[in-house]
Amino acid sequence: MSVHRILLAGVAALAACVVAGDMASAQDAKPQYGGELIYAQAGEQFSLFPGRNLDSGAQDVWLYACENLVEMKEDGSIAPLLAKSWTVSPDRKMYTFQLEPGVKFHDGSPFNAEAVAFVFNEAKAKKFIYSSILEGFDTAKAEGEHSVSMVFTSPFAALIPNLAFRPLCIFSPTAYKKNGEQWMATNIVGTGPFIQKEFAKGEHIRFVKNPDYWQKGKPYLDAVKIIVVPDPAVRAALLEKGEVDRTVRLTDFDLPRLEKNKDIKVRVVPSTRQYYVALNHMVPALAHVNVRKAFNYAMDKAGIVRSVFADRGAILAKAPTLTEGVYGYTDMRKPGEDTIFPFNLARAKELMKNAGYEDRNKDGVVEDVKGNKLSLNLFTRRGGTQGDFQVAQLVQTFLKDIGVEVRIQVLESAAFGDAIKLGPTEAKYDMVLLSWGIPTADPDEPMMLFTLTQAWKPVGANRMFYSSEEIDRLSMLAHSEIDDTKRKDYVKQWMAELLRDAPVVYLPTLALNLGSRSYLHDDRILAVDNYPAPFAWLDKDEMKKQGIRR
Repeated sequence: MSVHRILLAGVAALAACVVAGDMASAQDAKPQYGGELIYAQAGEQFSLFPGRNLDSGAQDVWLYACENLVEMKEDGSIAPLLAKSWTVSPDRKMYTFQLEPGVKFHDGSPFNAEAVAFVFNEAKAKKFIYSSILEGFDTAKAEGEHSVSMVFTSPFAALIPNLAFRPLCIFSPTAYKKNGEQWMATNIVGTGPFIQKEFAKGEHIRFVKNPDYWQKGKPYLDAVKIIVVPDPAVRAALLEKGEVDRTVRLTDFDLPRLEKNKDIKVRVVPSTRQYYVALNHMVPALAHVNVRKAFNYAMDKAGIVRSVFADRGAILAKAPTLTEGVYGYTDMRKPGEDTIFPFNLARAKELMKNAGYEDRNKDGVVEDVKGNKLSLNLFTRRGGTQGDFQVAQLVQTFLKDIGVEVRIQVLESAAFGDAIKLGPTEAKYDMVLLSWGIPTADPDEPMMLFTLTQAWKPVGANRMFYSSEEIDRLSMLAHSEIDDTKRKDYVKQWMAELLRDAPVVYLPTLALNLGSRSYLHDDRILAVDNYPAPFAWLDKDEMKKQGIRR
């Protein structure tokens, strides 16, 4: 049975928000060779080794050098890349991939079935951070020079879209064995169109054209330089001056000004990324479902969209964790509601009282039956994700309105990353403001990596230390169910359980934006929070007209 191409129709609808005229003009123009693309990113990459980092910023770095077996296109479809075709066994437990021949890694070693098998077997043996989304993976085996099989203990419904997830790119086993993980954290050795040449942590990374790239005639650029610029106002100014060719995560308040500039293209698409507050269930108060629901009802989500995102950079969530365009998504709002857990201060206070928390001494802070104040810390970053600090401040204000004292702790990027990697006995946060994106546009990723009991940090991304037998059961059923109707029903039941348990505080869904100079063609924005431009090109005549001389 051929599964050569899979269409994720919902994501295609999201991607349709991209300006059609810009896309058409780029397709009509003939690509030009040469030049260096300068791309300003928002945040620092903690590790460049795909096995230890899920950060979307890092994914946008290593995609220039490291490729997957398949890739997600801008319309949401899954297309072949290093794997040119694949078949599935009758029992749906084995996938066999036919690989592109004549491909080499940047270190000169051959890309072949042995290399692919090594990467996936090593991911299982060393528990790479993405292991949870390969749940049930047993072994990979070279069936020939350019044929590799992946065997699972049960049918795996989401394998192909999951293989498009950027961290599952195929790196050089030779470089890995020779130098180890620590070296790979600052050096990317893949099969991609560009070869890494420079890396200054927290400052920039530079790639040069791969002269032996397997896709003939590509890439068009001579080099790509990615610089780290945390301040969105500075990124916008650099774009306006033409000192960078593209940048992401611009503030919603800057967009109207940039859109009036004829030399700049601004693209905005709804994302698959939803803000949430992870609640540490090891904290006694947060282990109480009524407290967690009270926190949800206390959030004025429309106020967040209006004040932080100018009614443009975010939309109200209609379901827990999943967003429109993700497989199995269902609108889970009750009739007449504008969002899940709509703002209801009276309901929130009632739930707190039902959980045993009241302001017994009239000091404005609720206490439990023993008189202990409910005082919690909230970890956040400033500028890691658009609006994060401002959202944290509003969460603090909203919880104060129901008598909960919140202390905001702002951590710089590296410290924040370290703090949220810890397991249940080491974690120091009571609450942490995060956002969850679904880079595969398939619910298997959050079901297996986010809400599953066995995905508790430090293994997966269950930073709530949340455990539910029913959630686990539904996750595993959806993971292996190949019948479309049944699988979507399991996903809907999973969402219903999340609404009953409220393991996190659900906040608005983000929109993504990309600003680029009009002379830059074929750079992309995907709803799954990727901004690929490996085959972009520069119109040099237009650059000169705009006074760009570099």
